Amino acid sequence: MTFEEYRTQIAAYDCATYFEKYPEIDTTLEHLGRQFDQMEPAVRAHMLDSLEVAVENVPDWMKIHFLSFCMAQKRDPHITEKLLDTVLAADYSEVGEYNKLSHYWQITRAVFTDGTLKSSEVERKLTGLYHTLFEAFSTAVGVTKRCYIPRKERNQNLVIVFSPQVLGLGHAPTKTLLDRSYVLKTFLHKEVMIVNTAMYMTKKGRAPFYHMQEAEYAAELSELSSLEFKGETFSYMQCPEDMPDLQVIASLVQLIRDRRPDYIIGIGGNDICADICGRIVPQITVSTVFSGIATSCGEWQMVGKRTLSGTDEMRLQELGVQKECVKCVPFTFSFKPQQDHYTRADLTLPEEKFLVATVGWRLDDEVTGAYLKMLEEAVGEEPAIHVVFVGRFHRFGEALAGYPVLQAHATNLGEQQDVLAVLECMDLYVNPARSGGGSSAAEALSKGLPVVTLPVGDVAVAAGEIFEVEDYPAMQRQILRYAADHRLYAEMTQKARARAELLLDSKAGFGQALMEIEQQLES
Repeated sequence: MTFEEYRTQIAAYDCATYFEKYPEIDTTLEHLGRQFDQMEPAVRAHMLDSLEVAVENVPDWMKIHFLSFCMAQKRDPHITEKLLDTVLAADYSEVGEYNKLSHYWQITRAVFTDGTLKSSEVERKLTGLYHTLFEAFSTAVGVTKRCYIPRKERNQNLVIVFSPQVLGLGHAPTKTLLDRSYVLKTFLHKEVMIVNTAMYMTKKGRAPFYHMQEAEYAAELSELSSLEFKGETFSYMQCPEDMPDLQVIASLVQLIRDRRPDYIIGIGGNDICADICGRIVPQITVSTVFSGIATSCGEWQMVGKRTLSGTDEMRLQELGVQKECVKCVPFTFSFKPQQDHYTRADLTLPEEKFLVATVGWRLDDEVTGAYLKMLEEAVGEEPAIHVVFVGRFHRFGEALAGYPVLQAHATNLGEQQDVLAVLECMDLYVNPARSGGGSSAAEALSKGLPVVTLPVGDVAVAAGEIFEVEDYPAMQRQILRYAADHRLYAEMTQKARARAELLLDSKAGFGQALMEIEQQLES
């Protein structure tokens, strides 16, 4: 059967049949994608354009699936915009609020991991979709506008901290959550309650989407009523995995009305539950992708970037957030305590080489051909360099197969429980073009590793301008300089440690900014 015949066959499926056969259809699309990869670029582009046109008249729930496939294949923001337009315009009888929220998360993750899908218009449409869904769920639980409990009636000693996902100390947003809670308790002397809303990449409403991603959910934490961090204890509650649930959201609203905290803090944004509660008492959202603003309708925001861009201001307007309520505050970190001290022999790494580390949990998406080409050219010019990948890089062998020189001078350590101990054995931290990675860069700086990064994303914000380079050719040259120039390396090692000291001072950053906001809270 040709693909055209197959497409015609599945286009005749009703909704129930299509959903039932979705895994099989998605697998077939994956095989098709591999066939496309073997085609001449012009032929491939024609095939994808034809597919885009062919699905114009199918139901929206089916169209979304095929457009998400085209998005993954084309890697062009225009197809992302078209996909978002389809989700936004879809009739709720075909693609309901829960489905649209699921699609929102899938597109958000795709754009986060692949910068080629991003544009200011994509960000505007994503923000608009979130705001539309926020209003729909707010209306469903009867919280239709911002109407704060008067401050004199709120408990000014209590703060409730919301997070859409809580895992362990190996999870950067969880470390941020616990660090901010620690500062609230020890520096501002607040009673702190932590609520995991389980709203990250929600499971309810999952509908056909190409290569659908799933979120981790730590079910064992549901049994806990408290969390401990650095000797402090915080009361804790965790929502069920099957979110969003209107009854659960309503119970959170009632919790806020009963406990009457002075304000709530949302960690990371993208949390409709937190934003709804932020209509009852003031909400301060802390962006964890700190190179940009958080997607949150709460009144206040803290971002780690130096200044707001035009795109940031446009998104704030879409969210209904005043620019004056956004504080640009250096983002600070708290590390998982180091337990071990490794030698290079322990990690089966060459003793005499200059070890260049690339660290991340999404390396399968973030390590591109352009990045590998740059590393191969660096290794080809200086064989003393050895590249070490740390984290989730399942396609390591496949990805490096086309780069034989690099393959001979590279090691994949995989996931590591003690990243600080691993970084202690490295010489340099090098960052691919990506949005995230700030936490591991801060860990590297604390070990005296200079960072080499493009001037975009969280790593650039964390490391600072002195560690930025303009493009991959400049990155290659900088790696070679560090490997050859011992005086430069020693100088930048000192600057790395000094930068890390600033990044670890949450009281001076988050704590002071929070005190300033407290003085401005609406009474």
